[in-house]
Amino acid sequence: MNTKLIAGCAFNLLFLMALHTPAASQARIGFIDATRILKQMPEAMDAESHLNQFVAQWNKEVNDMLAELSRKQNDYDRKKLIMSDAERSASELDLSDLKKRIDQFRQSKYGPSGELASQQESLMKPAYDKLAKALEDVALDGKYDFVFDKSSKELALLYTNAKFDLTNAVAKKLGIETNDVFSVPLLNGNNKPGSPAQTQPGAQQNSPANPNRPAPPAGTMGSQPGGNPIMPPPTIPH
Repeated sequence: MNTKLIAGCAFNLLFLMALHTPAASQARIGFIDATRILKQMPEAMDAESHLNQFVAQWNKEVNDMLAELSRKQNDYDRKKLIMSDAERSASELDLSDLKKRIDQFRQSKYGPSGELASQQESLMKPAYDKLAKALEDVALDGKYDFVFDKSSKELALLYTNAKFDLTNAVAKKLGIETNDVFSVPLLNGNNKPGSPAQTQPGAQQNSPANPNRPAPPAGTMGSQPGGNPIMPPPTIPH
């Protein structure tokens, strides 16, 4: 089982247990279906349209290279028995190089750190920012302390009230200087609707005028492309 998934589930379990303590008995908790909301947002639909164009172009390039590979492979298979050793070695090297180029292209476009991931992060940012602002407004108006995303596999925590942040207290207990604002994240993660989320200690204090401001859902692509709740995985030619 994925260690990140275990850590995320453990974090949420401990958090939910903590909410049953007397100190948190008055906390107001809500949830949203972020995936359902995002699917209806024009910004997300526009991002999907642009990404589909990128994927279509990349798939065409992959198909062109695969067609070239098939042609060269067939040509090699027909002629290899009458080739000289030098010709056979040259053809085999050419085929090997072409296969590597195809694999490298796929990785550069569809890999975890590929162009699809970066384009998704950039194009989806307006939708995530708009959703985060709407979530913040609703949470503040309704005096909610915690808001979860029920469409996330790990029950992502999207919004928190700063009064429940114990980061500085724990840091001081460990003898760590906080200088009032402790900004080094102890848990790494992105609050993304539809994907695992972990809060970054101290993040709520970055905006004194609004201490309850949530960290906006950031980017996409926890994996390729499962971090994005809007789009299905692209069809990659084999």
